[in-house]
Amino acid sequence: MAPEPPGPRVFSRAIRSTSLPNPFRPPTSIAKYNGETKLELWLADFQLACQLGGARGDDQAIIRQLPLFLSDTARRWLEELSANQIHDWVDLVRVFEGNFKGTYIRPGNSWDLSKCKQKSGKTLCEYARRFSKQRTELPHIPDHDVILAFVSDTTSRDLVQELGRNHPQTVDELMDVVANYATGEATVGAFFSCEGGKGKSPADDDEGPSRGPKKSKKKNKARPF
Repeated sequence: MAPEPPGPRVFSRAIRSTSLPNPFRPPTSIAKYNGETKLELWLADFQLACQLGGARGDDQAIIRQLPLFLSDTARRWLEELSANQIHDWVDLVRVFEGNFKGTYIRPGNSWDLSKCKQKSGKTLCEYARRFSKQRTELPHIPDHDVILAFVSDTTSRDLVQELGRNHPQTVDELMDVVANYATGEATVGAFFSCEGGKGKSPADDDEGPSRGPKKSKKKNKARPF
């Protein structure tokens, strides 16, 4: 009896015995699959990368390469499956989907975006930067929901009034208004901060709250120049 070819026993003997095309360049830009990304997309990327490397129209050669691109956990799972279950690409997708369909991290929704609120003491610039970062991680949310979430979660009433006058229809228009408003807000804040430094100190301000009895100051007699 011929010795068993190497490879996971879940693969058919034909897959484990198939020869790799010559020349063949294994994919170098495919991250190992760990169950946290959508399986259909990862398998499609893996198949395309192998085809570009030389395995055109040869799914058995591509399947044989698959164990090298699985994380340790996924590789152990594959090795423990019953023998002779995968004969072609359809079998491969079916077996993998049965195990990993519920494991990948799904993208969030508008509810996740609505949790990104402007915290007390944080500037509009800080909030807009954090909101934009959160929004890039949720690319499938409609612009209307994004705008509603931003308006609902900011603490700037003047900005809300400004957005009410401009009525942005897209996220780009929203961020243009926010950027212009935040720039003006920062400029005004810096101006009044500088103006405040030119006045009297609080201790010398007669209109401020009293901090105790004032000490009498001795008047120095004017001396001739």
